[in-house]
Amino acid sequence: MKIQKTYGISLFVISMFWALWLQLIAGPRKDSFGPIPKTWFLSSEETLRLPEFKTIDTRSFTSRIQEKLPNVIVLGWEDISQKESPFRGKLQKDELIRKKLLSLGMTKDDLIIVLGDGKNGWGEEGRIVWSLREVGYPNVYWYQGSFESYKKMIETRKQNKVTIDQKNKFYILSKKESVVKTDISKEEITKQLKTNTYQILDTRESREYTGATPYGEFRGGHIPGAKSFYYQNVFDDQGNIKSKEEVEKILTQMGIIKTKPIIAYCTGGVRSAFVVGILRSYGYQAYNYSGSMWEWSYDKELPLEK
Repeated sequence: MKIQKTYGISLFVISMFWALWLQLIAGPRKDSFGPIPKTWFLSSEETLRLPEFKTIDTRSFTSRIQEKLPNVIVLGWEDISQKESPFRGKLQKDELIRKKLLSLGMTKDDLIIVLGDGKNGWGEEGRIVWSLREVGYPNVYWYQGSFESYKKMIETRKQNKVTIDQKNKFYILSKKESVVKTDISKEEITKQLKTNTYQILDTRESREYTGATPYGEFRGGHIPGAKSFYYQNVFDDQGNIKSKEEVEKILTQMGIIKTKPIIAYCTGGVRSAFVVGILRSYGYQAYNYSGSMWEWSYDKELPLEK
């Protein structure tokens, strides 16, 4: 009996040491939240646990008046874009945009969250995220959720109902990792019409795709070979962005493959920037044609299909 007791104690001690050894060789425990540098948008839960961040409000004027927010930076996509034809919609020079951002109190090291109108808007939040990333601001994401959920999330943070680790910089892109430029020119698109290098998505309404010009295009139609993919198709009935699997299914049914780069365009590169942000988040090599139809339709030498 005494031998059995001693044997049992020995087994217990050995098992304890074995468990400790397994923990040591497994390395440090990973945070369940995980790194998020590849995504362009964050959910309410993901935003809730972030360290201190600055907020850009790019909602419509009406939305901002009806539901005001304190301590936010108001910035519209037009504020950092060219305004004269045929370059309307294209970004201003990098240095001008950086100067504007600095004047608003934003630096490249800041974590920035962008608010928009979601399904009720034109993808302005995606355009702002795309624009800032183009000029070297890597740590910028748009908020995926309703305005009410954003207010509740902010209130929860204020009430300290969530653990926020100010030292945890998992969300910051490494300084060694360069920001990928995703703006593409009409010259590059013209070349691809001959080489078939890219797949092209027209993110406008179907009436625009077939020739209507409701938003100031000089000519109607679509870029040859482009497939119609209305930007609203990425939202579900509740106004949330569809999952990676759902978006991949839609694109696959359209004949869009993941191994071939994609160009997205619209009228002035706003809706298409939103789509590019989602595609990039889901692993596609997507590019935004910021000049879009305002520029393409202005040049009578460039082809259009109806």
